[in-house]
Amino acid sequence: MALSAALCGDDTAQKRPSWVAERRRPRVLLAWEHGRNFGRLSRLLAVARMVEQQGGEPVWVVPSSQRNAPALAALSQRREEAPVLEQQTFGPDFRADSFADVLLASGFGDADRLLAAVDGWARIIDVLAPECVVLDYAPAAQLTSQLLGLPAFQLTNGFDAPPPDCPPYAGVRATSPLGQRTAERVERLSATIAQVGQRFGGPHASSLPLILGHPRRVFECIPETDPYGPRHEGLWVGPLASHHETVDAPWPESWQRRRVFAHLRNGAGATALLDELQLSDAVTLCVWRDAPDEVLARYRHTSVRVLRQPLHLGRVLAAADAVINQGSTALVSHCLLAGKPQLILPADFEKLKVAQRVAACGAAALWNPAECNAREALRRLLHAPALGEAARTIAARYAPDWFEANRNRFARDLIGRVTV
Repeated sequence: MALSAALCGDDTAQKRPSWVAERRRPRVLLAWEHGRNFGRLSRLLAVARMVEQQGGEPVWVVPSSQRNAPALAALSQRREEAPVLEQQTFGPDFRADSFADVLLASGFGDADRLLAAVDGWARIIDVLAPECVVLDYAPAAQLTSQLLGLPAFQLTNGFDAPPPDCPPYAGVRATSPLGQRTAERVERLSATIAQVGQRFGGPHASSLPLILGHPRRVFECIPETDPYGPRHEGLWVGPLASHHETVDAPWPESWQRRRVFAHLRNGAGATALLDELQLSDAVTLCVWRDAPDEVLARYRHTSVRVLRQPLHLGRVLAAADAVINQGSTALVSHCLLAGKPQLILPADFEKLKVAQRVAACGAAALWNPAECNAREALRRLLHAPALGEAARTIAARYAPDWFEANRNRFARDLIGRVTV
């Protein structure tokens, strides 16, 4: 491979395009491989604004499904399509016991396919010649940046940034059967990564611990939501994502009634919760972006108001007494910083790990519709003062200027690594 051969030379700096040194604006590559939700795009938009405010040029490399997303199409910034690493299919008995298993399911267990993805990222990096890369759930790009020695930042909620040994999610001892099985998978995965590194032929060897430790971690959350917490490494910037097109909606008549803010989407338990809220002594303001027409009609003229448009989160949380959501790290973090108790019905495995962490801090209750009914779940939220006390204790730990200082540091560091 010509690119790999060039990177093996004694003077790799001379192999980069000559116009890199002549360019006025340092270039930052925004790499995104997996996920389709607006939250991931929204926080990268915040990073792009940081880069531009620091005099840099953000360049997007995103999944094909997002390349022409309205929020990106409205920008004048360059956009490229991310290389595709085909997901691997396992049998019905396969279970992700650690992040190593998540990587295996993402295609990291197939050396040929992984090498093809690395080659694709290397070509993009060679053409764009960025000074650094911001990784948002982009493991193949993370491997490539480590093999090339390209400075990298990992924007993360902690789930995709485990310790080097990828401990089991269940928190079992290393000597347990699950701990031993996880260690074997980690070793096999690391060997595949090392093989890909050798075949790529770049200036650096690789392994699972090396790629996990390569980027500087930027946590877009608070420590209490980190699935691997508590840990004190990295830079904690708090939630970055924000909606710029929000609406203001009044609460239903709430004289001497508690106010519940709900953020839901189609899934098990959503309407059951709203039905019980309608029967409770609370009023509810609910954002449900993909709410079917029948759901809107079902709660019209009731104590439950359902909207498809996003609301100004700060104002809503200030007025709310409790919050129901499906485990979005950004929303969970905002609720904790506002000191609000939460009921979380996790929408996926990643959100489950976040929710379990917050529940362990005593600030949230988890609900699995298969384990109890919606009435019991609401009782846990509305009649458990300890949840609110724990949430307020967490909120008191953080001053807003601490996150702002960390964000400013992140913005400066994005450009500060550049030599022009």
